[in-house]
Amino acid sequence: MSRHILIASKDKKIGELAKEAVQSLDYNVVVAADLSLALYLTNKNMPDLIVTDEDLIGGTGFDLLSELSSDEELGVIPILFIGKNGNDGQKARDLGAKKVIANPKTLDEFFLELMPHLKLDEKTPKQRPDYSSE
Repeated sequence: MSRHILIASKDKKIGELAKEAVQSLDYNVVVAADLSLALYLTNKNMPDLIVTDEDLIGGTGFDLLSELSSDEELGVIPILFIGKNGNDGQKARDLGAKKVIANPKTLDEFFLELMPHLKLDEKTPKQRPDYSSE
């Protein structure tokens, strides 16, 4: 089973860049343009890394950061925030973003930003434990 990166953005280019950047590594890239879908996929898959920006359907990347940082288990997932202006960066960091990056223009640029946050030596992907009512 591969590891997961969740791209939460309406911008299709970001998802395409991420898929290309990690295609040779054992990572599955999933794209969610909608806030509720991003939250669902995060809860279901416990991704190793989340990349988001401000633009989501039904909310913003800031809303996603806020929701995830309030969850003890999900709050540990590193989140890279793609900022479009200087004000975005500080707000994203205040809400729990691990790093704020400028909008990547090239595959190499995006790969260099992702690499420090990828767990290439980890053999077993994280999974959220199934809870029973017993």
